[in-house]
Amino acid sequence: MMLPIDPRHSSNTSLITDVPQLLQNLPALPTVSTRLLAMMGRSDLDLKVVGTLISSDGVLTAEVLRIANSSMFSLRSEVRSVFQAIAYLGLERTKALACTVAIKNYLGNALQIPALQRAWRHSLAVAVLADEFANWTQADGAEAYTAGILHDLGALGLITMAPARYLTLLDEAASTGTPVIQLERTYYGVDHCEVGGYLAGVWNLPAFMAEVMRLHHAPLTQAHFTLLGLTHYASRGADLLGFSVANRPLPDLPSPNAIEAFHEQLAPRQKERVALNMADLQLLVATRVNAMES
Repeated sequence: MMLPIDPRHSSNTSLITDVPQLLQNLPALPTVSTRLLAMMGRSDLDLKVVGTLISSDGVLTAEVLRIANSSMFSLRSEVRSVFQAIAYLGLERTKALACTVAIKNYLGNALQIPALQRAWRHSLAVAVLADEFANWTQADGAEAYTAGILHDLGALGLITMAPARYLTLLDEAASTGTPVIQLERTYYGVDHCEVGGYLAGVWNLPAFMAEVMRLHHAPLTQAHFTLLGLTHYASRGADLLGFSVANRPLPDLPSPNAIEAFHEQLAPRQKERVALNMADLQLLVATRVNAMES
């Protein structure tokens, strides 16, 4: 059901009416990217198939190698091919990196738009934090990282289709404290979770990705350590660490905050491995986000 339109934004009516059509007019993902995303979450793939697919795109290959050789991983030997990256980092981690690069390349020059740049950094931070949470729980970090990268594709879609409108929306969120997702419904008639679910269907993304994209802001009804749970807490945690799309830390009530609440769910033996230090965690996330961007 369409939410009532705030009279302050009555000029948005035509845009709200045209949202599905405008989203359909977003540029299609390149074939290599589409095939790569379809491979996420599949454990039955031969590394040769994945390596050959990534290697078929020169730009994708160069960026994957750059990141593999960055301070994010601090490998002892230089990685000179996609197959070496798979050997050093593992198949799932290499797929996750390639997925990141594919989405970044898809956004292209649009990343110069401030709102889109902040949204992209938020996605990177959520990916890094979800990966770290997965490490705390000894879950699949590469899969959690990928879910983090993809969780806000709906927001990227809204920004790409009307960047000036989204900048106005973010200014209002920052000045009034109104949640971004609530303002999206006012300005666009849909929120980025609904748009994410739509794009997941258009682009034939795996079901687990679609679920994360649709439900990461909904009250969590699954276990904390599921893929959706990891992303849900990582999204809230990234805001607390300074990676908010609205360019401000969001209140995270009730206390304890999202990161502390997630840490409290760990089993005693897991807590022994993880000493929670917010300053160290913020530095880790910032360092890895910067390594992905530089």
